[in-house]
Amino acid sequence: MVDHAVSKTELEEAPMEMVIGLDLHRSQITFKTVDLRTGEVQRGRIYPGAREAVREWLDRFEPGTDAHFALEGTTGWRFVVEEIQRRDLTAHLADPAELSTLRGPNGGPRPTTPTAS
Repeated sequence: MVDHAVSKTELEEAPMEMVIGLDLHRSQITFKTVDLRTGEVQRGRIYPGAREAVREWLDRFEPGTDAHFALEGTTGWRFVVEEIQRRDLTAHLADPAELSTLRGPNGGPRPTTPTAS
């Protein structure tokens, strides 16, 4: 089962056609896709977070689409990357330890400018 919402946004020119962020959890995978050709943004979840559901979800990407997927190297990442690569799409794996240094104290991004204490 895949739940999702769609919105449009203006984008700057980019060399790839689609960018997809995946957040892996034990029971589901949440996603956000940005179609850089149209500006369409989709958010949703892949449930259950299992190989067959990921395969089914990946069917939406036409062969030859230049789609890039970003995900953390957490539990369950290997089969997701295998399925992405099986479709000749591109996976970018991030190291969770390196990402944690980029997050602020509440799990969000760190400010880029100093803030008053």
